[in-house]
Amino acid sequence: MSIMVIVKVTRNRQITIPSVISKKLGIREGTYVDVSLEGDKIVIRKIRSLEELAGSWKNIDINEIKKLIEERWRSWRKSV
Repeated sequence: MSIMVIVKVTRNRQITIPSVISKKLGIREGTYVDVSLEGDKIVIRKIRSLEELAGSWKNIDINEIKKLIEERWRSWRKSV
């Protein structure tokens, strides 16, 4: 199911995530998101907390986790 909502960018280049989307993804004040540029699209992804990940590591490949962590660090270093 695809949800599309038009929002306006403020003077400080901020947007508000519509409640229908934030509720569906569990995004609330204090939640971290990853903002990236893919071609001509701005992509916002919720960063899952350790609490959300707890118990979900049973079938995860450790090499995949390492790869994801390295990608995240590269992304963060570019933004600083």
